[in-house]
Amino acid sequence: MSAEPQLFRINPENRESEKITEVDFTRLGFQERRDIQEWIAANPSILGEDLLIIGKEFSGFDRTNERLDLLAVDVDGRLVIIELKRDHTGSDAHWQAIKYASYIHRARREDIIRMFADYADISETEAIDELLRHLGADDLSGLNNDQRIILASHRFAPEVTSASLWLNEKTSDQDLLTCVQLIPYHDSQTESLYIQANTIIPMPGAEEYSVGIGESQETDRPRSDLGTKLRRAFQRNRNDEITHFLRKVASLTVDELLEDIKPDMTSRWGAGSPDYRYYRLWYSRTPWASPRRIWYAIVMLPKDGVSDSTWHGEVRFEYHKPGLIGQGYSEEDFVNLENAVQNLVNQAGFENFSGGRERQVIVRLDGEYPLDDSFAQSLSNALRLLIEEITPIVDEFEDERTNQESSP
Repeated sequence: MSAEPQLFRINPENRESEKITEVDFTRLGFQERRDIQEWIAANPSILGEDLLIIGKEFSGFDRTNERLDLLAVDVDGRLVIIELKRDHTGSDAHWQAIKYASYIHRARREDIIRMFADYADISETEAIDELLRHLGADDLSGLNNDQRIILASHRFAPEVTSASLWLNEKTSDQDLLTCVQLIPYHDSQTESLYIQANTIIPMPGAEEYSVGIGESQETDRPRSDLGTKLRRAFQRNRNDEITHFLRKVASLTVDELLEDIKPDMTSRWGAGSPDYRYYRLWYSRTPWASPRRIWYAIVMLPKDGVSDSTWHGEVRFEYHKPGLIGQGYSEEDFVNLENAVQNLVNQAGFENFSGGRERQVIVRLDGEYPLDDSFAQSLSNALRLLIEEITPIVDEFEDERTNQESSP
């Protein structure tokens, strides 16, 4: 019985199958940098996860001329060193990638922003916005909270897989090293090329790739560094009960709105901490266009400020002066927008908050509620009311502003 991946062409008319031939990249004339690297840079999901490529062929290290293949950010803010090999890793690909990770681990946020802006040929403001969208966050405090490595190749030397398994065991609260097998297939009938991508480490049963390892042992070493705390907070919040509840509220809201005012951008999960959670909705159009400028938020606060089975809830419209000014708004534009929103607040009786750079329009739900359908619908009704009242005002303001700028 073969344990290797296989690919078959199926004829739906006669239900016959024919095996597609596995080949080598070398035989097909493909190169690491010219071909495989470009495929992944254009579509990083080949590697099996949501990555934002921020650098290619990066060599901006201060004491070495070495050059890493691709640098990315994952959805938890970690920098991901991507090392590519064509048909075989050799015995030390992991060591090469570890060196790059050590070089990059102290990179400052401003260095990363500048690197991404240079790579994508965009402004640093646009780079910040794209990073925030990727992270589903309102700030970059979690950026480069840790580093990890992806090795991608057609075949892996046992020295590499063994070392990868050992390193992952030693960093038991995360998988430091991921190995992705890229298998090329050539269909001689259609002259088509296919690539099958399989994550072989980490995976259940990955011990077969190890050399000389006995049974694995779990370790419970305490890790108190900031990066680990941030990573655990991300992982804790991404799929917990609150995130699912907030997504439900957002979905109920969007489903009942008119098409032209339905938010088309949302957070990935309920961010915050155990005593404060929020989920944001906004639009891809100007002036929204980024969760740092202007958005709606569903906010959850547990009873008495501690985690509990009942929650206080509120919905908000929030806009920040620095983000809008950075987008090209003038001080006068911001004042005009603020006046327009304030007029609505006065008419509708919404609660208002203004503190320094931050502005909020708030609708609070009085009382304490369990996370049930009734509470979700109440929050949805309040959020829908806020969106129906405020979005047309912002859109009208932006239209007038755009028209004024285009007038001679």
